Amino acid sequence: MKLRFSDRVFLGKSFEGDPSSVIKKLNKNKPVKGTYILSPAENGVDPIEYFDSIQLMQPFYRERELFVLGLAGSEDEAIELVREIYEASVEYGHDSIRSYIEELFS
Repeated sequence: MKLRFSDRVFLGKSFEGDPSSVIKKLNKNKPVKGTYILSPAENGVDPIEYFDSIQLMQPFYRERELFVLGLAGSEDEAIELVREIYEASVEYGHDSIRSYIEELFS
């Protein structure tokens, strides 16, 4: 699996320090207990999905490129980051979260 981080990675309060060690582990395809990953949803309906990094061990993710919008230390923190991403999309004048996400990865 290949991780691709957005130009602006949103970080939960659990990652206010230096998240580089977590990012290095994730880039080596090693899950980090208690770390949630936010990424653009692939279901065509929702703009963002989040999941525990332990799920990266599932075969579904092995041959995929995963775009990372943010990192959170809990599900509640992940939900808060979704709200922050929405607010940032409005602040930067985007008419949808999807258009903002596309800009982050362009």
